[in-house]
Amino acid sequence: MTTNNEALTKVHLATDSPLTTPRRSSDQSQGVSGEKARRRKPYGQWASAALILATIGAFCWTQAGNERLDWAGVGQFMFHPAILKGIAVTLELAVFSMLISVVLAFGVALMCQSRNRVASAVGKLYVWFFRGVPLLVQILIWFNLAVLYPTILGRDTNELISGFTAGLCALSLAESGYMAEIIRGGIISVNKGQTEAGLSIGLTRGQALRRIVLPQTIRVIIPPTGNQFIGLLKASSLVSAIGGSDLLTQTQLIYGQNFKIVPLLIVATVWYLILVSVASVGQYFLERKFNPEGASSRLSFRQLFLGRAAVPEQQSALIRKAGQP
Repeated sequence: MTTNNEALTKVHLATDSPLTTPRRSSDQSQGVSGEKARRRKPYGQWASAALILATIGAFCWTQAGNERLDWAGVGQFMFHPAILKGIAVTLELAVFSMLISVVLAFGVALMCQSRNRVASAVGKLYVWFFRGVPLLVQILIWFNLAVLYPTILGRDTNELISGFTAGLCALSLAESGYMAEIIRGGIISVNKGQTEAGLSIGLTRGQALRRIVLPQTIRVIIPPTGNQFIGLLKASSLVSAIGGSDLLTQTQLIYGQNFKIVPLLIVATVWYLILVSVASVGQYFLERKFNPEGASSRLSFRQLFLGRAAVPEQQSALIRKAGQP
C-alpha cells in the first residue's frame, strides 16, 4: 500500500512539473522583436546623408574657388547704399500690399458669404479676375494707366502713378484675391452652430461674427497668410519691369554700369533669402501666440529649422494610452 502511494505521488509530481520551458507569449515576442528593430543601426540613412553632404560640400568647394564668381565683388556690394535702399523699398511694398490686401479681402470674403446674390456674385467675380490675371500683366496695366486716363482728379496720371505706386496697387489687388479665399475658408471652418448659438442668446449677426467666428478664424488663416507674405516678398521683384526702385531694380542698375552681373545677382539672392528667413521666424512666433493648445510652445530654433516638432505631454500621454492593449 505504501509503495502504491509513493508511486502515485511521483506520478502526480511529474504531471505538475513542466516538461519543457514555458514559451513566451506573442506580445512578449513582439516586444523583443520591436526592441531589436529599434536597436538596428540606420546604416542606409547614414550613407545617404553622407552622400548628400559630400555632394553639397563638393559643389560649394568648387564654387568657392571659381574666380568668375568674383566673391570680392559680392562682398563689396553686399551693403551698398543702393542695395540697402532697394531692400527698404521691397519691405515697404510687401508690408503695405499685405495690409491693404487683408482689408480688401475681408470685405470681399464677406461679400462672397453674403445672402445677397448680387454681392455674392460681385465678390466671386472679383476673386476670379484678380486671381486669373498674371501679376506682371497687372503691374504693366497700372503703370500704363495714363493711356486710358491721361488725368485723374485734374492731375497728370504719370505723376500720380509712379513705378512704386503701380507696383503697390497691382500687388495689393492681386494678393487680395488670394487672401479673400483664405479668409473665406477660415470663416466656413467655424461650425455654423456656434453662430446660431450666439444669435440665440441675443447677439446680432455682426456681433456673433466679431466675438465668436473671427477669433477662431484668425488661428486658421495665420499660416497661409504668412506664406502669402513670403510670396509677396519675392513677387515684389516683378516691379523691376517698370523700374519700381526695389531690390532687383537697384541690382540691375548697378550691374548695368559695371557689368558684374553674376556677383550682384548673388547679392540679391542672399538678401532675398535673409528677408524670407526673418519672415519665416516671425510667422513661427505668430502661430505660437495664436495657438490655444500651445502645441508649438516648446519648439526650439533647432527644431524649427530641422522640422522636428515636439509632441505635447498630453498628446504623448494619449498616444501611450492608445498603444496599450
